[in-house]
Amino acid sequence: MKAMLKNQMSPDTKYGVRYVESFSISLPAEQIDLYKWIVEMTEPDYKSYSTAHVAMNSYFENGVLFMTNVENIGTDMVVQHYELKNHSAQHVQLYSAKSEAFIMRWFRVIVGVPWEMQIIPKSSDTCELICLVGADYPNLFIKTAAWLNGLGGTFLSKHLSKEGKAFANDIERKFRR
Repeated sequence: MKAMLKNQMSPDTKYGVRYVESFSISLPAEQIDLYKWIVEMTEPDYKSYSTAHVAMNSYFENGVLFMTNVENIGTDMVVQHYELKNHSAQHVQLYSAKSEAFIMRWFRVIVGVPWEMQIIPKSSDTCELICLVGADYPNLFIKTAAWLNGLGGTFLSKHLSKEGKAFANDIERKFRR
């Protein structure tokens, strides 16, 4: 099966960046329920995925999952206000249209933040977790400043590598029968 990430890019996100990585899981794909995993995620779980993770809370409103995450990426702090856009057992798509990025912890900028994950079968007893994260900047100046500061470049890519591996390990641990 091929990854079917939505990528969430539109003409309004022309100053966006996306990073995608895959992580091996030693379980059959049909044994994993990403929706259940994300809904049952606790703040201690979230903090365990990366030292950059500061706080997390989630709640349902009119049957829709909302999640707020606070993390430090490089010298920037980001407060993400996610809404679960689409989900199935094998795919979750969240988007934070109004994430607050505090550049160098001082300058507040509103950015969009996509977060998407999908499980792809690799064999009868292994699969792959595909993770997409990114940032949609309001203009080229902010995109360039964020990239120079690390949010849209090196730090974000490294952060995805670290947290994605931790996501895969946690998923494997929680869905092992």
